[in-house]
Amino acid sequence: MNRLLYYGSVESIPFYNCSWKSQSEWLETGLKRPLLGYPITVFGVFIELLYPPILYIIFKTKLIRHACYKIIVMLALVDMTATVCSCLISGPLFIKGAVFCAYPEFIYVTGMFVLTTWCTSCACTLLLFINRIVFITLPEYSHIIDGKLAYLSIFLIVIYFIFWFFFTPTKVEDSTMSVTNTMNIF
Repeated sequence: MNRLLYYGSVESIPFYNCSWKSQSEWLETGLKRPLLGYPITVFGVFIELLYPPILYIIFKTKLIRHACYKIIVMLALVDMTATVCSCLISGPLFIKGAVFCAYPEFIYVTGMFVLTTWCTSCACTLLLFINRIVFITLPEYSHIIDGKLAYLSIFLIVIYFIFWFFFTPTKVEDSTMSVTNTMNIF
């Protein structure tokens, strides 16, 4: 994001210049992958539909009082955002055969969210792991973990999210250059 703010637009960023073809020419260079796009989209919808009832149960049964469930809710929110980016946005882009230069701003910002949510999800999972290890091995400190330390940890995860979002290069989605293309599956 810092590059986007510094240069003003995606096309102004060095190495992201798409001006040598028109948008219609860029759309023709894409590789349509409906056999990949539709299952990814359906999977994303299914996963997104599972999260709200689970979060509702966590809040309704008052499990949110415990630090591990606070971290789980944070992880769920990050995962829901990641699923939107990696399934509900990437799926239709694969179906259309989108390339970066056809939708540069959209794909650039989406790529930032994909990378950021993946890194933040890893950090939340590590935090949950540490929380459970300390809670199980040192039960005498459980009152500290369930207190303000949980909120401090979540705050640090949010800072980590902001850092990744603003200060790292993005992951660029492209239908012609993907893992499935190199493996020749679809």
